[in-house]
Amino acid sequence: MDKYLMDGHKLFWHLDRVQEWLQGKRIAPLHIDVGLSKGCNIRCEYCFGVLQGNFYKKGAEVYFPREPLLNYMKSAGEMGVRSMGFIGEGEPLLNPHVYEAIETGKKAGVDISIGTNGILFDAGRDGEMALEHLTWMRFNLSAASDEAYRRVHRSKEFEVAVSKMRFCVETKKRKNLPVTIGLQMVLTPTNVDQAVPLAKLGRELGVDYLVIKQCSDTVENALGVYKKLADYENFEDILHEAESQGRDGYNVIVKWRKVMNMGERIYDRCLGAPFLLYSSGDGRLYPCGMFFNYKEEEFRLGDLTKQSFREIIESERYAEVIQKVAELDVKKCYSNCRTHCVDEFIWQIKHPPEHVNFI
Repeated sequence: MDKYLMDGHKLFWHLDRVQEWLQGKRIAPLHIDVGLSKGCNIRCEYCFGVLQGNFYKKGAEVYFPREPLLNYMKSAGEMGVRSMGFIGEGEPLLNPHVYEAIETGKKAGVDISIGTNGILFDAGRDGEMALEHLTWMRFNLSAASDEAYRRVHRSKEFEVAVSKMRFCVETKKRKNLPVTIGLQMVLTPTNVDQAVPLAKLGRELGVDYLVIKQCSDTVENALGVYKKLADYENFEDILHEAESQGRDGYNVIVKWRKVMNMGERIYDRCLGAPFLLYSSGDGRLYPCGMFFNYKEEEFRLGDLTKQSFREIIESERYAEVIQKVAELDVKKCYSNCRTHCVDEFIWQIKHPPEHVNFI
């Protein structure tokens, strides 16, 4: 069912970049998660962005400035970045330059995607243009009714969000666009009752998929989920029922590996940072989203509002921070991070078993 390979990684299709890294070369990342704003217009119960400096409505005043943002898109393409996701600590649609950035990035040769609650998405010319340039668009939705939306997302705008989803699906069909449109549910012990209704809603809306993913939390249990990871084993029957709603080109994808792994890792160090970087909503670049609001000065790679992307990647500062990350004890990192599956693969490449020729 997971034809997008969401519950894993895609480094097998980028072995040229992996080989360059193994040879000790300085590489451009394959992907960057790009924050565009430090705020959000809703307050989801599981928001990891709050641990990254997301200040909700107050933070809406802080966003990636236009000129540095567009230069970032162009430079990323020139450097060989292959994809960028507008998925940050805040809501990307709070940035007034988001549509121009989508078009600029795509024209620079970068595959562009966006993850959004959808409420602010333009149901007009800008929205149609975005859909023409995006590889995929994902609506973050963990509730299937107005009542549940108020409880999970702490917002009264469920119907607005759904109307924007319908607009995107209708536009895709009318214009025969290749963009993939999906829904994402962040699974927690308090919203698991929404998994099956969401799977049914996604099919009714005509989106391409619903993905049900883990809720990342710090080992200190900042979101109240880490200490409940054992509870996820009790959700197996519900998740299988949700999966069963997929049919006729509509997929319900459960990230089983991360949902059920109790936050455990097979690797001791984070070696995947060079392949997947993160920029925050105010334009700063980091090896991990954890550092947006934690040891920020120590692990900041650079400031894209003051430096070009190329300058940062080619700097000594970049090399020093990447090395520092590789020396960290990952047991202190938050569970099931975005780099997790990349780290698993890279760790195995760097630590092969004995007798590798006996395949």
